[in-house]
Amino acid sequence: MLTAIEIDRVLAELAPRVVGGQIQKVRQPDDGTLVLRIRSPGVTTRLVVSIEPSRVAEAPGSVPTRREPTALGAWLRSAGGGRRLEAIERVPGDRVVVLTMAGGRLVAELTGRHANLFAVDPEGRVVALARPDGSRRGLTTGGPYVAPDPPPPGRVDPPPRFESALAVEAAAAARQAAAQERAEATARRRLIQRARKRLERLHDRVSADVERAARAEQWRRRGELLKGALGQIERGMQAVEVVDWFAEGTPTVSVPLDPALDGPENLQRCFDRYKKAAAGAERAGERLEEVEAQQFTVELLAEAMEGETPPSADEIEQQLIGAGILPRPQGPPGRRQVVERLPYRAFESRRGERILVGRGGADNHATTFGVARGNDHWLHTRDVPGAHVIVPLPARGREPHLETLRDAAALAVHHSDLRDEPGVEVMHTRRKHVRAIKGAGPGRVTVAAAKSIVVDDGPERIRRLYAARR
Repeated sequence: MLTAIEIDRVLAELAPRVVGGQIQKVRQPDDGTLVLRIRSPGVTTRLVVSIEPSRVAEAPGSVPTRREPTALGAWLRSAGGGRRLEAIERVPGDRVVVLTMAGGRLVAELTGRHANLFAVDPEGRVVALARPDGSRRGLTTGGPYVAPDPPPPGRVDPPPRFESALAVEAAAAARQAAAQERAEATARRRLIQRARKRLERLHDRVSADVERAARAEQWRRRGELLKGALGQIERGMQAVEVVDWFAEGTPTVSVPLDPALDGPENLQRCFDRYKKAAAGAERAGERLEEVEAQQFTVELLAEAMEGETPPSADEIEQQLIGAGILPRPQGPPGRRQVVERLPYRAFESRRGERILVGRGGADNHATTFGVARGNDHWLHTRDVPGAHVIVPLPARGREPHLETLRDAAALAVHHSDLRDEPGVEVMHTRRKHVRAIKGAGPGRVTVAAAKSIVVDDGPERIRRLYAARR
């Protein structure tokens, strides 16, 4: 980072303040940076020696430090702590700075991508180094320190860029901040790309399940055709010719049979297959809706990344994990974490109140009858399949805000077959007025004393609710 001329200017500024001063503290913000707090009469200087980026500079104030120092940091604390800095100088002809103390020397080779820091004892042996690639010159701990070959003559340094040692550190801090922001932006993009690819693959699989399940109607129609031909069917037949009264022109069609079954058994087989395929279609449809909702969440996060204050990569990762899009990281080996799957998705209204949205089918039933209490608010799109939405009472005797109920109504529409339709009517009542229908599928209910809510700004509410979701 620094040229030889710039190093000389920094040392000319700092040497009068630090040489002869007492090294009071040694801090190590990272593996390649050492900060020495040096006290001279009437002045305290924080001398920075670093290879990330390579520089000698002055820190304007206190700096953080590693919890545990490296071998290099530990040596400097032992060799220099409480002692005086005897000299700081640049090796003539090269960008190498040497700090001399009674306990040894700290050699800073500030030479670009091969920059390194060496702890050298009074006998000239290498005690520790910042980067192990010092061994490329045969320098290893316990061996003698040998200075690098000087650069070829004739090299001309550009004009100095920094006015002071503080300016050097400010430029390094800005460079590190920019690098961190680039790394953070890359981490955010990779998380979004990973989530998108994961959901694209899942969407393809679930869509294929939906297409397969959509063939359920073929089994029902085949069973209806067999009803009128039971007298013709005998065990061992491969097919039977019947009139298709459901098709235009009432053509005669061939209906395949299981030769191991008789007529009633073939009929029962058709309707059993129909019920199984229909149930699969419902589950696949619910899963497809969930995947599409997750894709919507990812795109909201992608939009937030382009804002003035984008969320951090950690925040994005936690939201993706919380939404079930990315898997939770596993715990330590041998201690497997058990994460309870909730039957609902949780949202927070603008007023900070909770809204629970059933995931569909059996989860709707569990949310309404296993989670909600009698006086909690219950919402559902009128006469249309969709999620059960619960607004718990914020506290005993206190009702949720009207805006929370409107947010809940928007979620009910979003998680229904009328998503994106304007003016959808949403039923609203207490949970105690909802009853499960015996013998019906999970989530099928009867509702009493229901009022209606119609939300006109649903899409805006949905964007806000998903963006704020944790």
